[in-house]
Amino acid sequence: MGHFRNFKSVVYCPAEWVINVKEEELETQLEFFDKYIGVDKVYIEPYRSGRTASKEKLLLLKSFFETHGIEVSGGFTTTSAWGDIPGKDYKKQRLFDTYCYTDSDFRAEIRKNIEFTAGIFDEIILDDYYFTNCTCEDCIKAKGDRSWQEYRLALMKDVSENVIVGPAKKVNPKCRVVIKYPNWMESYAEAGYNPGEQRHIFDGVYTGTETRNIMDQDQNLPRYLSYSLVRWMENLAPGRNGGGWFDAYQCYPMESYLEQAYLTAFAKARELMIFCWPLVYDHYFVPTLGFQMRKIDELMTCTGNCTGLAEYHPVNAQGEDHLADYLGLQGIPFEPTPEFPENEKAVFFTAASCADPDVMKKLEAYVRKGGHAIVTSGFVKLMLGKGIEQMTSIRYRGRSLTATHYQYHSIDSWEEYKTPAYKPIIFPLMEHRNNTSWMILKGQTSEKNFPILIRDCYGEGQMMTFVVPDSFSDIQDLPREVLNAIRREFCSTGNVHIEGGKNVGLFTYDNGTFITYPYEYMNEGPQPLFIHVKGDAKKLVCLNRRYRNEVEPYAEVPENKWQGSGKETVFKVDVKPDVFDFWKIER
Repeated sequence: MGHFRNFKSVVYCPAEWVINVKEEELETQLEFFDKYIGVDKVYIEPYRSGRTASKEKLLLLKSFFETHGIEVSGGFTTTSAWGDIPGKDYKKQRLFDTYCYTDSDFRAEIRKNIEFTAGIFDEIILDDYYFTNCTCEDCIKAKGDRSWQEYRLALMKDVSENVIVGPAKKVNPKCRVVIKYPNWMESYAEAGYNPGEQRHIFDGVYTGTETRNIMDQDQNLPRYLSYSLVRWMENLAPGRNGGGWFDAYQCYPMESYLEQAYLTAFAKARELMIFCWPLVYDHYFVPTLGFQMRKIDELMTCTGNCTGLAEYHPVNAQGEDHLADYLGLQGIPFEPTPEFPENEKAVFFTAASCADPDVMKKLEAYVRKGGHAIVTSGFVKLMLGKGIEQMTSIRYRGRSLTATHYQYHSIDSWEEYKTPAYKPIIFPLMEHRNNTSWMILKGQTSEKNFPILIRDCYGEGQMMTFVVPDSFSDIQDLPREVLNAIRREFCSTGNVHIEGGKNVGLFTYDNGTFITYPYEYMNEGPQPLFIHVKGDAKKLVCLNRRYRNEVEPYAEVPENKWQGSGKETVFKVDVKPDVFDFWKIER
């Protein structure tokens, strides 16, 4: 019996620790993890960066953990030995010492180590260094006239089949081989990660949810990625997304570490993978993480399946990178998918959606039949000249404007109100023809207004264009009235939306439950939050009882036929940074 009902607690043991840990240290170290978290499973890594653990040591560790009732699998990291490689000096310009997969010697070394690992473990997970950035002379010649993306996608498909999975299963037919994808989704294809093909080659996938400290990191990793990437992977390989993997690097303050785990669990990950044993052993992160995991596990039992606005993000896509994650940070729940979600009530299209060469045909047919599409200004720019002109009067002529004020509609009337900007924010000017396309939300500079949300009717459906700030992180600095208008539009086909300050997350499920979570970083402190529930609702029940157990309705919003919105029941609650609340709607 595991320690949790909704996920397994998992710890990764890297090769350096495997090689160096002494047998007499194991009991003490395990006692620490068992005291504060409880370990259901470990991944033991035989090889990393040219160092290989002995078979005897691996079997000793495997026996130790299994004797303590802990499930054991293997890990594998595809990085070569540090420093110069004998006879391969011309290949040394490889970031993070990843392999040159064009080179037969490198391939032979990986194959030898993967066969060794498969001979010991019935499951192997590849750490997320399984990519290539090599541009040595051999790679340049092999690439030929193809782009680096085309070459690397084909190369890594071949390596996956013939160097990793095939040899592993030849040694051990029972061996499951799992590929862990990194957190930098927008760069997969350029580095050879090929999830569209690899999902059919590997037995399972795994999700990197390491978003760390958003304000001080090496990569562009908005916190909501810890949720959204799990959901995208689940829709990529339904039922075969093993879990979410987070670490403690660049995690200060502690909440930046914990939030990775929260969102991974909110997304229904099957395993919460803690990287790694030596990094967090005897670390003060672990007691707090275990305390919060137990609370979340109890509450996640009450939730249903994850829901949200469908975001169409095909495989091998890039463009408007992480825009949905920046919106997700502001309380818009998303359900990203690599397949076109033609049966959803509403679909969000970004520039990344344009990786599908048929996206314009799909959009036109979807809206024409009654769908509600939300497209970005980046999507429109790429589709001008490709057919979007028949659906909107919007054109782009290379200009931009900075908003000093905003105009927004009342939620229950035709009236418009103004609010000043908190800071200068630059928007592309998406010109449109008045009374054929209609502005729902406007920016203003001096006597000139310009669109932020534009509605077009087409066939039986509608297309709403969201004009995106040049810097996506500026979304959080929009006045709360503007944020609320955006939230209302993006959540128009869901059952819940919120009104309030910035950086408050909303996670929704299909059984009338949802989570509110104000992120710790750069938040506005304790604040009121207005929760709009579609239709009639008797009360909200706070499942974790932090708030008073039941919340009565605060107000009602009547049906607004002009805006196309139905009646809403409004609840007022107070929220605090870094405190999650689980709610149940009672009707």
